[in-house]
Amino acid sequence: MAIPLLAPPSPVTSAITHDVTIVTTRKLAQAKVLGVPPEEFGIERGARNIRDCNYCFHEVVTKTESELVAEGFDEKQIKSLGDYTGNVEIETLARDTVQEHFSATTGGVNSAARLVRITEHYVRMDYGGNGLACLYQVITGGDQGEILRKDGRECITPFDAIPFAATTPVPITHRFFGRSIADLVMPLQREKTALKRGALDNLYLHNNPRVEVAESNAGANTLDDLLVSRPGGVVRTKTPGGLNWQVVPDITTSIYPMLQYLDAELETRTGVAKQSQGIDADALQNQSATAVAQVFSASQMRIKLIARIMAEGVRDIFALLHGTIRKHGQQQQTVRLRNAWINVDPRAWKTRDDMTINVGLGSGGKAQQFAQTMAIANVQKQLVAGGKVNLVGDRELYNTATELTRIMGHKNPDRFFKDPSAINPQTGQLLNPPPAPPTPPPDPKLLIAQAKAQSDQAIAAHQAQSEQQKAQNDAIHLQVKTQAEIELARIKAELDARMAVLEAHLKATTEVQKVQRSSVPGSRKAKDGHHYVADPKRPGKFLLVFHHA
Repeated sequence: MAIPLLAPPSPVTSAITHDVTIVTTRKLAQAKVLGVPPEEFGIERGARNIRDCNYCFHEVVTKTESELVAEGFDEKQIKSLGDYTGNVEIETLARDTVQEHFSATTGGVNSAARLVRITEHYVRMDYGGNGLACLYQVITGGDQGEILRKDGRECITPFDAIPFAATTPVPITHRFFGRSIADLVMPLQREKTALKRGALDNLYLHNNPRVEVAESNAGANTLDDLLVSRPGGVVRTKTPGGLNWQVVPDITTSIYPMLQYLDAELETRTGVAKQSQGIDADALQNQSATAVAQVFSASQMRIKLIARIMAEGVRDIFALLHGTIRKHGQQQQTVRLRNAWINVDPRAWKTRDDMTINVGLGSGGKAQQFAQTMAIANVQKQLVAGGKVNLVGDRELYNTATELTRIMGHKNPDRFFKDPSAINPQTGQLLNPPPAPPTPPPDPKLLIAQAKAQSDQAIAAHQAQSEQQKAQNDAIHLQVKTQAEIELARIKAELDARMAVLEAHLKATTEVQKVQRSSVPGSRKAKDGHHYVADPKRPGKFLLVFHHA
């Protein structure tokens, strides 16, 4: 018998596992606001604002060669551009007070870090040839204005709006360029400089006046001694008293009032007064607190006006930011706003065309803002006390509380008040649900009816209780009366029995007495039923016989 040979079983191999860590990196775009130096920005002549102008440009002088190449510009073209040194702009040289700007790298081993100047042009032109002027961005480089190439294409890009916002503290009507605070104060500063220099020259002449010396009194060393001016110096002359010192008139008494006048004019032009820098001690003499507060507020009106005018440029900045986020925002993000994480989806802003950006007109300092907010809080308190919860709710009260917290300088109002709209991320429920609604006040007529019903019920209960008490009293009285009558009847029966016995006894006694009366010797019974006897002392007279019991 043949026995088949079986193959040995294959060894069991265990599964191989690996620990894998997956890292996901996402780059989020940001909309940034950068300040542009005035020497790097230009606009067409006659333009009144940036939004309606036909041409403006921005010279970008803060990017290196490697940064421009990383953004996609043609490397060979960028390398052919010259270095930016900034030694030709008047504004740049005036701002460079410590010689820190002349550090451009020219070639060498570190050419990638050299600064290269490129220019962004925003021009309205008929680039498509359809007869309509549209806004385009054109990027050029170098002094020759060569159009740069990015990703193989020329940098000529259609644009929706010019991405610049400008403001000026002192605007000029129908002009783009206004005036700065320096333009307002520079003429006054020159005048003050001239006056101060004249006052100093006058003081110098007071300290070192000119001298008159006659030639006959001047010796060989007189002029040499006069040319050396030092305290206690000696002047040698031929004749004693031969020098005549000139007396220079003092003109500082007329210069100081003029300087004070220029300071007052300076405060009027700029709004920066002594009161705005701190309460002057002279202002507190014979002044009430209200007057001092009015002077202090009036000194800041010019500053507030300048801030309000410059806020128009801030409004344009936010309009540009909103447009940029609407155009390029393509995904939802979770951001932290007012100490809470909320979801922001810029894709939902595509139809938000009716949004307006309002700039505050200014509501005074913190003290005035606090007083105004407290007035609003008092009105809300009265509305809540009056039951007008349809006009003031939890959200409005929370907004007032947060505004007061902000005015007081606290950035996080959640440390003091609970947000009624805060949601628990785990359960989706409100973290601070509102309390149960209060019961509405009852109808006064219903209250009167209820009070009358309660009064009638109390009167009825009192009458029922009185009747019940009366019935109980009547029953007790009847019971007592019955018991008294029974007792009286018993006593009467006993008395009647005793009376009967007494009457029987009295009757028997009376009968005995009658028998005894009738047996008096010599007595005779008369018609009236009494017995009489003859009176021995009075003949013919009779005595009544009276029997004592």
